[in-house]
Amino acid sequence: MSLPFLLFSLARVSHAHEPSRMARGDWSSKDWEGFLRERLDLDVRVTFGRSRSAPVQARSAPSRSTSGTYVWEIRLHAMFVSTPPEVREALVKWLRVGRRATKAGPVLDRWIHEQVTALPPKVRRINLSPRGDVHDLTALAAPLFAGEFAGEFDGDAAFGAGTGVTGDKKTERPGISWGRRTRSRSRRSLRLGSFEPESRVVRIHPVLDQEAVPAWFVTFVLKHEILHAIIDAYRDESGRWVHHGPEFRRREESWVEYEHAMAWERRNLARLIRSAREGTKLQVRAADLVWPGDPQAPLPEPGGGELRPDRIPVAAKRARTAANERVDKTVDRPEGHKPEQGTLFDC
Repeated sequence: MSLPFLLFSLARVSHAHEPSRMARGDWSSKDWEGFLRERLDLDVRVTFGRSRSAPVQARSAPSRSTSGTYVWEIRLHAMFVSTPPEVREALVKWLRVGRRATKAGPVLDRWIHEQVTALPPKVRRINLSPRGDVHDLTALAAPLFAGEFAGEFDGDAAFGAGTGVTGDKKTERPGISWGRRTRSRSRRSLRLGSFEPESRVVRIHPVLDQEAVPAWFVTFVLKHEILHAIIDAYRDESGRWVHHGPEFRRREESWVEYEHAMAWERRNLARLIRSAREGTKLQVRAADLVWPGDPQAPLPEPGGGELRPDRIPVAAKRARTAANERVDKTVDRPEGHKPEQGTLFDC
């Protein structure tokens, strides 16, 4: 399709089809399919869901026809039944170029945030599994709540026991649990931990539940995620999310084991990714089990890139200035759900 014809097609869709849809009010999945198919010039299948943490999801899937072609499956939160024109346009631009849609992204992000915060809070029962094969997260978290985070949360609510009822109270202790024991498909990154504000649950990747991973390092990842339950993400002047701002970094870097934990991650990055992908156990190495408070503990490796405990990129970067703070540019986790580690395809 030539560029002039494409521009003509988009203009014709904008002026001819938009009024008829607007006249009908709410949009069905078929309305969205027709709209996106015309704007993107792709075969599109749209469904509605209820995910507040990932209100926009997209993936390529085989077509239902026998032609062997692929269709773009897009799952939207039910809030997209009623959207203003500028939000629909922002979604189209964002689907086209993703994070490069620097103007459309914030428009879509703000609208999703407004819609999600207007929804009634969820109260649901979640099964927590803090006891692992090697490490018991409840036992590791108890000293943290009594020490580092003493006074940060209200009451003495159980934070690791089997089943908990979660709501929207931001001052309650977060629940602690191991994540699902499924193999990772990623070859380049690994989410070691996450905090979900909606359910107030900290989840730790089960790849850390093995003898080759020292308890002190698992505790460090726990501390990082619990800190997310205390320090909220916020938007900078450009409207982008900042998840590890100056206060977060100041507190984290004050921990005695911080540099040792960063060095431990650098040494074990490739092994952790491979273990998560293949479901194999890491070989125990004595040097990796040394507690950093031990006078005999090896010093942190000089130089090297910083690795976040909740997402370890292969090409690690050390960014210490406010201008280079790690921010989230996706729109799948509005403020009520802190998009601190979110992508459109979380594992």
